[in-house]
Order: sequence, then structure tokens, then C-alpha cells
Amino acid sequence: MLLALALWLACLGAWRPAHAEPLPAMQRVPVVAPEPDIFRGFVQGNLQWLQRPGIVDAQGHYPVADAIPAGEYAPQSFARELFKRADLTAFPSAFLPVAMGKSTFAALGIRYEAEEPHTLLIRDKPLGQAQVSLTIFQMASFDWDGNGTRDWLFGCRILLYKQNVDLGSFLLVLNPQPTGPLDVRLLRVTYWPSNDTSKYINYFGTAAREYLFTVMRDRLPAIYPGWTPPARAEDLPWRDAPGMEGVGYVEHVDEDK
Repeated sequence: MLLALALWLACLGAWRPAHAEPLPAMQRVPVVAPEPDIFRGFVQGNLQWLQRPGIVDAQGHYPVADAIPAGEYAPQSFARELFKRADLTAFPSAFLPVAMGKSTFAALGIRYEAEEPHTLLIRDKPLGQAQVSLTIFQMASFDWDGNGTRDWLFGCRILLYKQNVDLGSFLLVLNPQPTGPLDVRLLRVTYWPSNDTSKYINYFGTAAREYLFTVMRDRLPAIYPGWTPPARAEDLPWRDAPGMEGVGYVEHVDEDK
């Protein structure tokens, strides 16, 4: 499943950030990827996205390492750390209705499932059977914001089974430390309007946040009866990734053209 999910995520289209300003030039830490070949293909399809924070240069080149260097924080299980410490109070996950007063996936009482150490599977059964699932796979670690601390990039597949919703997204865990909540930021959401996987829509930055909020507002009340969604995405404490503050962009992709 890990390899299939990684390939699925790596095929999502490239970002053309028409309204985003580049981050300042920075000294880059080496990229560490669980599946280097898959990440290499992902880079070729997302050059502009990864050039902005200085992860890759204009030709798509980037420094690499086989493992996170000594002296940097490197957990034994990225999946378990995400399960135990991802801050749901600020994380735009599909578990918004049940996250009130419960700050982590572990606090929800959901059983821990993972393909160690990089893939986390979250499933909730509010109506007696699986209704919502997230499959979260670590794509790489690098320094997104240039402060010298290694950040984690995850791909995430969001399924709302009875609502016929299947979304892809990318998440950034910003400046992870060995203890305390993990700060998760939404980077991008991909939606396929039909069964034709060559045609899809990418939402970036604030557009991704607003689109995901719309999906939750319209679809989650049927899964979690009695939950009243907030009126606006701005009413939720979701935060933008560095360099994407106030930036939103939508891309319609037709790979057949």
C-alpha cells in the first residue's frame, strides 16, 4: 500500500504559483526521502512549488542524504509521532466534528494503524462502519522555511466513503521537535470531478483551505449528525504555510491536452 500511495501522490500535477512571492534564498539541508526514486519523479512534476522555498534549484537538483544527519531530530516512527502529536485544533483534517476538545488523533480513541515508520492510516466509524479515512505517507524531510530546522512533507489521501469523496492533499509539519504538538499546515488539495483521472483540479494555499472547508461543511454533517459546521473557513484556526500567507491559486488540469 505504501508504494501504491506514494506513486498516486507523486502523479498529482504541478503547481504554477502565479501570485506567490519567492521566499528569501537560504542554505538548504539535504533532502531525505523514504522512496528516493518516487520523490525524484515528484520533484520533476512540481519544480516551481519546490523551487520557491529553495528545496531544489532551477534544474530540479537538490542535495540528498540517505538518513537524517546526527544531531537533527529523527523519530523512530514518523507515523506514530503524527498519530500522537499532530495538533488537530489547527490541522485541517476531516475529523473536525470530533476534534473539539481533543487535540490529537490518539485522543480521539481511534486505533493506531501504520506501515512503519512512514505511513499512518486513520479510520473513524461514527455510524458503526468506516466513514472517514486518512492515509498519510511521508514524502520527504527538508527545511521549508529556511530556519535550519528540518520539516516533514506528507502526502494525504482523504476518503469519505458514503459521500463519494476522494481527495489528495499535501501536508507540511513545520519545525517538529521531540516533544509538544506538531504544527501541521495544509499546502495543497487535489479533486477529481469524474472517474477520468487525467482531469483534476488543484487548490493551493488559501484556496486549498477554503475548498477543504467547503467539503467538510457540505459533507460531514451527514456523517456526524448533530454537528454544526462553522460559517466560514476564517472562523477556524488553520494557519498558512510560510511563504504562502494569504496566497491562493486554483489550477485546472487536463493531461490529455
